[in-house]
Amino acid sequence: MALVPSRAQGQAAGCLSYDSTRVTLHGILTRMSFPVPAKYENVRTRDKAETYWFLKLEFPRCVNQDKSEPDLNPAQTNIKRVQLVLDPEMYKRYRNLVGKSVTVSGTLFGAHTAHHHTCVLLSVITLQPIHSE
Repeated sequence: MALVPSRAQGQAAGCLSYDSTRVTLHGILTRMSFPVPAKYENVRTRDKAETYWFLKLEFPRCVNQDKSEPDLNPAQTNIKRVQLVLDPEMYKRYRNLVGKSVTVSGTLFGAHTAHHHTCVLLSVITLQPIHSE
């Protein structure tokens, strides 16, 4: 009997790549708010909030190290959530998809600022709902 890798294993198809390679991911579109400077204390008190969108992946993924920029884009494993970077108009256009299953494509890059809340981020090119039958 042959064993067939399941989607739940997540990394059976191999790891993703950074930068110029366009990737497509599937998952649930979520939104989270975080306190921002100057105090980084609490969104409910005096701190301002920044809200970001994330993709909760349908199964964990991995990303290979970027050999040309290993410090900025290191290898990552067991990635369950990716922060999305969208142009401002996309937030308005796709706000009705928050909480729903979506397919997102774009290019990956590693976290490098205090505004990055996952180890890997995706610069979004396309975002589409997954229609259930």
